[in-house]
Amino acid sequence: MQKKIKDFLEQYLDCIRKNAAGMMDEAMPEADEALFSLFEKTGNRLRYEDVYFTRRKYLAVFGLLSILDGSEAYVKKLTEVLKGICREECWALPAHVHRDTDPDWRVCVDLFASETGQALAEILGLAGEKLSEDVRKMVRENIFRRVMDPFLKSSPPYQHWEGGDNNWNAVCCGSIGCIGMYLMQDEPERLQELLKRLQASLTHYIDGFAEDGACMEGLDYFSYGFAYYVGFAEMLRQYTKGETDLLAQEKCRRIALFQQKCYFPSGRTLSFSDGNSRDTYRMGLTCRLAMRWPELEIPPVSVARSFEGDSCYRFLCCLRDVLWTREYLERQEKEKTAETEPAAGRERFLALPSAQWYIAHGRSGGGMACKGGHNGEPHNHNDVGSFLYLLGDEMLLTDLGAGEYTRQYFGPQRYEILCNNSFGHSVPVLDGSGQKDGREYGCSGFSADEKGGCEIHFAGAYGDGRVKDLCRSFRYDPDTEVLEIADRLEAETDVPMWENLVTQYRPVIRNGQVWITGKDYACRVETGDLAGGFLIEEKKHSSHKGVLENVYCISWEVPAGKDNPGERSCRFRIVPVWEEARKAADGSDGQVLKKLGFSEEVL
Repeated sequence: MQKKIKDFLEQYLDCIRKNAAGMMDEAMPEADEALFSLFEKTGNRLRYEDVYFTRRKYLAVFGLLSILDGSEAYVKKLTEVLKGICREECWALPAHVHRDTDPDWRVCVDLFASETGQALAEILGLAGEKLSEDVRKMVRENIFRRVMDPFLKSSPPYQHWEGGDNNWNAVCCGSIGCIGMYLMQDEPERLQELLKRLQASLTHYIDGFAEDGACMEGLDYFSYGFAYYVGFAEMLRQYTKGETDLLAQEKCRRIALFQQKCYFPSGRTLSFSDGNSRDTYRMGLTCRLAMRWPELEIPPVSVARSFEGDSCYRFLCCLRDVLWTREYLERQEKEKTAETEPAAGRERFLALPSAQWYIAHGRSGGGMACKGGHNGEPHNHNDVGSFLYLLGDEMLLTDLGAGEYTRQYFGPQRYEILCNNSFGHSVPVLDGSGQKDGREYGCSGFSADEKGGCEIHFAGAYGDGRVKDLCRSFRYDPDTEVLEIADRLEAETDVPMWENLVTQYRPVIRNGQVWITGKDYACRVETGDLAGGFLIEEKKHSSHKGVLENVYCISWEVPAGKDNPGERSCRFRIVPVWEEARKAADGSDGQVLKKLGFSEEVL
């Protein structure tokens, strides 16, 4: 494992150097008014942000190399980049400013203005002596004018994120705190007041995690927010000579262990909320946490985030991917720690009772996960009672995760978007309607065992007063990887109920069953009696990167009870089909089955 991490670090640094070679004689693209106004005109964020984050890539590449290498050529290019960043009209993104109502919109302390200020302050703090006095003065003036002064001159809360319970709090406050410790040490009393204010705010960020440590915004937002929290916390601990340690609380340990619970042995990840089923982790953050808590498991190095894997090129995270990973390797070498492989899959069943998530790992490296919760969660989707199912690294029944971020995505039209509403999740549809959004619409009962069983009561998610109870139970066998689901509806009167399953592989109806075939794996959906046949609808989903993808919704009506029309129940099974998997593997001689440890007898 240590060798793999060392190789990762070398590749990470090599990638930065190769980027520098290609960018050295290239000018940064211009973030002009035409691109900035697109969000206001059409709701599109991606075109401006592509240019904005390319500029931050220049800052990261030449800022990092000026700190880590310090050669004259890198510093000269960095000077050019710093001047360009300081000439930007606004450091915030168009989605976070309100030009129609705010005459001072150019100075807006959002996530990305904060990150930019932190990056510039860190460059001044660690490589400032290599820059000319006029450049240092210009950079410092911009940091204070655009980030620090607006915050310092305000009364709490400065904006919604101060005292908030999500990643905004951690990123903005963490960035501002790092800036202060770099640039305000000549004002100790003022800095002390600032640090006190930031610590009070960050208490609410930690409160925003479930008591079991789960980040309800998803794994990527855990990596994002917690990286800035830990970055600030470690700098504060060093600044106070160990007297203040924001990571000392027990809940921080539980939060740190959340990451490994989101990984299936195959490397795929939970995609609940605005998550990503192919998420990657920050090596630097993970190494820092592993030094703090030995029980923390480093996921497979193959799914660690590369330098290019951070499309926002967050300077704090990129620098610590180098420094904290180096420190971890040096400590392992000093302590002569034995080589170990990641312990992914060691626990077959994982329950997060506060978040109401249940996760099971199967022998193929896949598994299943389901959730309770409520429909007022951060980055909420109307998905109480939903589940996903994987064989190997193929998610055959999917949770789509985050869609393309647009103005509509975070506005009144949010739940008209497929990945956010119930019709884009594997949950029942009652009388033609999905679930309602709001904290009051959620799960009334959640229980799970250590044998693959979970039960969720979620009638309240639909806001239909006629429905007394809607219970969904799961039973998963990690050896056969069969998932059995039973739904039971109890209502005061007849309430039509349809099952709805979501996949991104084109399903086929064969012998009264639904077959879903991926590249290497396949499964079939077996049901009991149906009121009619299956209905398959092809829909479109705009991914987080703005790529239009096909989605297939499989539905069927659950018949009413013969004695009581207010009762409807349905049982269905998700069954792996190993023969189909073998055929999908280019007719190979059972290679998929052998890889999974099955004998020739099953063929």
